[in-house]
Amino acid sequence: MTERRRVEVATRHIDLEIYAPDETPAPGILLLHELFGLRDYIREDARDLASRGYLVHVPDLFTGGSVRYCVRSLVMSSGRKNREDSGPNQEVHQLLDGLKDDPRCNGRLGMLGMCLSGGFVIQMAKRPDMVAPVLFHHSLGQGDAGLPASESLDTVTRLQGHWARRDVFCPAARRERLAERLGDRLEAHVYDMPHGFRSVSRDLPEAPLVWERTLRFFEEHLAGVR
Repeated sequence: MTERRRVEVATRHIDLEIYAPDETPAPGILLLHELFGLRDYIREDARDLASRGYLVHVPDLFTGGSVRYCVRSLVMSSGRKNREDSGPNQEVHQLLDGLKDDPRCNGRLGMLGMCLSGGFVIQMAKRPDMVAPVLFHHSLGQGDAGLPASESLDTVTRLQGHWARRDVFCPAARRERLAERLGDRLEAHVYDMPHGFRSVSRDLPEAPLVWERTLRFFEEHLAGVR
């Protein structure tokens, strides 16, 4: 079942699509789109996750205009550096709170962010209620590991990450620094294929492995408790 609504976060409203499983309450997943926006392939992944028993919230981060949003995320210093107090990160916190408050959610939270939204996953992984955070190459977060070096990652329990070996949008040094800071709390996968695992690289032979590993991570950490 698909539902559409408009929700209020911080200083604006965001269009939200909800994909509900047949049985609830269920674990919740916040699925964030990349720079291309909320496209049909994102919706296809949301339907797949819902068919597997997850309540999936898919916000349109570009509500009100993609240029306006990207200025906030990529031009302003707090957004460009992916600081925890940036406007976009505060909005994602509120979106997660809304997912958790959905009566169809059992309180267990996961999320998936990619490219533009991948850095948000690192910040949200600090939350005590975030049990299954997954990112596909975090392009946002210049310097250090994808967030300021001064911000602690001590509260991160686990994180699954997927990266392209050569990626101008997410340099190897950034993911390697993240691996150094998280140690064995990071499950890292690196692939010999281009950026955009669920978009421009979606049909490449190795792309299904990315999704299989993501589903396995959600199954292990989200689906076990209803």
